[in-house]
Amino acid sequence: MLIRFEQTGGIMGRKVSLDLNISDLPANEAEPLRQALDETNFFALPENMVTQLVPDELQYIITVETENVIHSVRASDTTATPALRALIQNLSKKARSRRTKKE
Repeated sequence: MLIRFEQTGGIMGRKVSLDLNISDLPANEAEPLRQALDETNFFALPENMVTQLVPDELQYIITVETENVIHSVRASDTTATPALRALIQNLSKKARSRRTKKE
């Protein structure tokens, strides 16, 4: 399972992105991501949850690719459900961690 995460917007307008292959992660990192995807009912979420742009608000695009399906969801801080926010926080943390290691 592949996860692509992109965060844009905010006051700084900085783009943060991450590509993850869950198969490459240790079980203690992969399982929380799988659980978060299940809890959000990710594949049933609409592709675009952003109905109105809000200045300086963070927006997120999450794409999950399995052997059978590819599904993308676009959300923002105000439109993400609590379960989706938990997934976003997990992915944001991983993206920042990987960016810090590269710098």
